[in-house]
Amino acid sequence: MQGVRRRRNVLYAILLAALLAVIVAAYQGFQTATAFPQKPLSELLTALDQQQVASGTFDSANERVDWTDNHGQMYRTIYPTGYEAVLVDKFHEDQLPFDAKPSAASNIWLTVVLPNVILILLIGGFLWYVLRRYSGKPPPTT
Repeated sequence: MQGVRRRRNVLYAILLAALLAVIVAAYQGFQTATAFPQKPLSELLTALDQQQVASGTFDSANERVDWTDNHGQMYRTIYPTGYEAVLVDKFHEDQLPFDAKPSAASNIWLTVVLPNVILILLIGGFLWYVLRRYSGKPPPTT
């Protein structure tokens, strides 16, 4: 009896640790970056024309570009839908380094598989608990 209880406690501890790991992974996956001071698109275009931009990171899912000026100060600019190609061309013309940040929707593990696995584990754990608890015992009479 003691061995069964110990095994069950270990199983519960493993399930709890797995659930916490999933929550932490999901939080880190969807956590937004620290907010930079926002600059309007006109200021970004002016800085590009005056060659005051050092680099940029495009986030097409949120339609924004995080860019760094020549002094190392980081800024965020929100651009209108469909304007990303124009900005990328401007970065190419000025031969500035830039990155493209993949959207969270492209990570199929976090958006599709992980929620379904969590749901299956919760339902399966509940059914396992109920079947183990009430297996073969008639309900108590009052």
